[in-house]
Formats: sequence, structure tokens, C-alpha cells
Amino acid sequence: MIKRFLSGIVSLVTLVIVFDSCGKKDPNSPGIEYMPDMYRSPSVEVYNANPLYLDSIGSRKPVAGTIPRGFMPFAYANDTAGYTAAGRELKNPVPLTDDVMKEGEELYGKFCVHCHGTQGMGDGPVAAKLPGAPPAYSGTLKNLPAGKMFFTMTYGKGLMGSHASQLTQEERWKLVHYVQKLQHIKDKS
Repeated sequence: MIKRFLSGIVSLVTLVIVFDSCGKKDPNSPGIEYMPDMYRSPSVEVYNANPLYLDSIGSRKPVAGTIPRGFMPFAYANDTAGYTAAGRELKNPVPLTDDVMKEGEELYGKFCVHCHGTQGMGDGPVAAKLPGAPPAYSGTLKNLPAGKMFFTMTYGKGLMGSHASQLTQEERWKLVHYVQKLQHIKDKS
């Protein structure tokens, strides 16, 4: 008797499951979720409120004193004293090779040529629309030290904006090598 009763219950449950799975109204429905917390785990959405913190801000600032992997902090302040110190103290850590020069030229073509021109004469297609064209590398900027170039690419100067968000530190140093080549282009002609 008990065996028949248990067998009937198992059969009934099996039929319910089979019919439930066959007669779905929504093809995207997962059916019955027996453990919904395993399917739909709670997560913190970026830029949304987070009840786990007292201020309910979901995006947390990095811990003070930490830096991202592969990033080297720039130790010079964005002011005249920092600009002068960078020019005096910073030296290009990227060794000059043909590959570095080629990559610097490619980066120059993507980020600089539109204002500074192909030969660094300040005659790029955008320069004509600026209130003042960038100075030529063979003129005012002829003897600009590598540190000042890197500082300018990092923070921006005058009408030139910062390129720190678009170029890594290594890429900026490669660009410095290429700009130094353009500084001396008149010396070779």
C-alpha cells in the first residue's frame, strides 16, 4: 500500500514536471527555479547605489597610496616649477632603436601630425584653425629637453591638451624620440 502511494506521488511529480516543461508560454523562460539565489546572485552594479556602504556610493576610490599595476606615478607637479624641474631632471628611459623610432613615428602620425604637421613645422591641417599655430620643432622648440616634452604630453601646455589618457608613459617617451628627430631635421639638410 505504501509502495503504491509513493509510486503514485513520484509519477504525479514526474507528470507535473514533464507537462510544465512542454507547455511553456515564453520560450526564454527558464521554467521553475528551484534555487533562485543560485541563478540570480546579487551583484553590485557599477555607478549604482550600494547598500553595503554607509554613503551608498557603489564606485569606491582606490586606497590612498596605491597605484595601478604597470603605472609609474609622475613626480612633477603641473606648474611652472614642475615643468622646469622635469626639463632639468628627466631623461628618456626608453632605449633608442629602429623599432622605437618607427613606433614613435606611427604614434606621431596618429596623435600629433594634425596640429604639428608631418615635419613638426606647426603646419598641420588643424593648426590653421587654432588661435595660434604650434611652434616649429626647428624653431622655438629646437632645444626643448626631453623632460619638458614628456611633461607637456602628460599635462598639456598652452592650447595642447594632455595626452596622458591616450598614450602610456612608454608611448610618450617613444614620441619624444621621434620629436627629437624632427627637432634636428633642419641640421641634416
